[in-house]
Amino acid sequence: MKKKVKKLIVPLIAALLALVSVILFFWDYSVPVMASDTPFSDDSFSVPYETLTLGPNGGLVPTQTAFTPSGRISFSSSSVGALLGPEDMITDADSDRIYIADTGNKRVIVTDMQGEVVTVIEEGLTQPTGLAVSGGNLFVCDKGNKLVYIYDAESYELVRTIDRPKNPLVGANTPYVPTKITVDNRGNMYVVSEGCVSGLMQINAEGEFVGYVGANETSASFISVLQKLFFSEEQQNAFLATPKSPTNVAIDGRGLVYTVTNNAAGNTIKKLNTMGNGIMSPSMNFADTTAASIDKSENIFSVQSNQQNGSYVSVFDSEGNLLFRFGGKDGYERFGSLSNPVAVSALDDGRVMVLDKNYSMVVIYRRTDFSTLVFNAVDYYKDGLYLEGEDLWNEVLRYNSNFILAYKALARANMQKNNYSTALSQFKYAEDTNGYSEAFWQIRNEWLENNLLWVIIVVLVIVAAVIVLKIMNKRKPEWFAPVKRVFGKVGDAHVKNVYFFKEFNHSKRFMRSTQDAVYEVKYHNKASIWTAGILFLWFVVLQILGVVTKGYLFNSATVYNTNGWNMVLVTVGVMLALVLCNYFVSTVTDGDGKLKHCFICFMYALSPYLIMALPVYILSNVLTYNESIIYTFCELVMYGWSAVCLFRAIMELHDYSFWKTLKNVILTVVAFAMALLFLIVLYMLLAQLFGYFGSIFGEVFR
Repeated sequence: MKKKVKKLIVPLIAALLALVSVILFFWDYSVPVMASDTPFSDDSFSVPYETLTLGPNGGLVPTQTAFTPSGRISFSSSSVGALLGPEDMITDADSDRIYIADTGNKRVIVTDMQGEVVTVIEEGLTQPTGLAVSGGNLFVCDKGNKLVYIYDAESYELVRTIDRPKNPLVGANTPYVPTKITVDNRGNMYVVSEGCVSGLMQINAEGEFVGYVGANETSASFISVLQKLFFSEEQQNAFLATPKSPTNVAIDGRGLVYTVTNNAAGNTIKKLNTMGNGIMSPSMNFADTTAASIDKSENIFSVQSNQQNGSYVSVFDSEGNLLFRFGGKDGYERFGSLSNPVAVSALDDGRVMVLDKNYSMVVIYRRTDFSTLVFNAVDYYKDGLYLEGEDLWNEVLRYNSNFILAYKALARANMQKNNYSTALSQFKYAEDTNGYSEAFWQIRNEWLENNLLWVIIVVLVIVAAVIVLKIMNKRKPEWFAPVKRVFGKVGDAHVKNVYFFKEFNHSKRFMRSTQDAVYEVKYHNKASIWTAGILFLWFVVLQILGVVTKGYLFNSATVYNTNGWNMVLVTVGVMLALVLCNYFVSTVTDGDGKLKHCFICFMYALSPYLIMALPVYILSNVLTYNESIIYTFCELVMYGWSAVCLFRAIMELHDYSFWKTLKNVILTVVAFAMALLFLIVLYMLLAQLFGYFGSIFGEVFR
């Protein structure tokens, strides 16, 4: 290769490598954690668990203790005897009563709010698992008898039973095993029937079946998509996936029903509207949720039971934002820890009661000063009183600077005060992209109102200057002679004829006529592997620039949640692996392309992406969600154009027909997946091997 070629290519490669190294060197891998101005309260040292809240990047961060155990209800020393495998508990503020389904003892225990036994209901019960109180009646689901018993809440006498509905909508094969129940103010019952995938059974006050509500959906998988493409309707029905059945139910003060689906892949808790459709789910999904309760402010209290990770109580506000999560695994069984919570009840005075099945007791928690502050602030936020709650949220941040919801609430307050710049930064702290887009829209509008006239004037001046210079160049060419001499010297340097620029210019040929461009690479050496290597380095640099320069609204990756070195290694490995897989597949399927040509054509075929990516990234910084169609369209053009060029390049490179090219692409992806699987298995085996020898050496030299 000529010396001038090396003189240009080596600096280019060095410059790109230096750019990658500099960016990765200054890459901030730490999560932005803001320190609290006030230390944690002493309550955090008197409880056997930690309290967490939602922090940066959707993770959980420690916070001040929100609830402390203040009492327990256990009947081991009372006249009624200890609980045995209790399954449910509810509270009724109107009658000052607590109802506990003592399932193992086939009874329902009624106590006052202090835990003193009022009465025990045993008539007809064999396996009570679900309770509800409404309209002066107590509703009990008996799983053993497959009945719903209705008792008078004053005399505790049996009023009637609800048997299997006789409605044709309830098919003969539909299971009717009532396990949980809730009842609204009109007497409508919402019954969880074990194994019923159609949702909750809605039964009116007269005992008539109304319909199903709150059915879960089946999640679409890759296999289900293939079944829809290639299977007949009859075959699809044979492999039809059934949704999970709800496992628990709750209701709020407005009569809106909430379903709980234990071990669901998503939307474990769902809030239903009056039509029975899901309208809200908490922002964080805890699959091991067993029960939920809604307080008077519509905050959601839920309990999770997991033998490996421990048991938790999680609290969400009415919009599904996580406020607190406390609990965990405690091998010492200290007061306040939980083993298997199966029911929770949030009282109007702020206390929370949790029924633990394994411990056979009710644990009572009370709010701390910090959580009381948070709940008061949440009440203002829920009602849209952002300015009124501003001082409270500032106080919350004084205790815990990582409390994400506080930034969201303060941002809304600043939006009302037209402090859009402050709101913008607070929305970013809160990771609220919709709010960020709204604030940025206002800031951009203000800038345009103040500067649009000057922008138009500058553009007009530039256009007028260009026109005037062109006219003067025609009439007085001698005035521009010095400038022409300078450009003439640059032209004499043959910049346009430099080897790299000539080869890089071939990318235009790939974008316009890919197959002709590939032919020229194969038989006329119009592009070298050196230039393709520079394009490959630029491709790697673009992955890093995508994290650094892309607008916040359109960038899911940040320097805080992305490891730069891993991203570079993955990018390099995936691209080289695809090139190698395509080459090996083509050699088996009578392809004509050489490995060198595969690499060159792969990189040149990505020219639309290599050219358009950085301008699109920069453009994303001035767009809001209202103009997201512009960004989406640019991405479609960029990736779609590159995909078409790559497909046509493979077709010409290996001298394939259309269908043979499609087959080659599919086989390349399959070969890549198999290679990846092989590397994963090899890594696991080597890890076990080194671990084995490490343990041996550890025993020898101990």
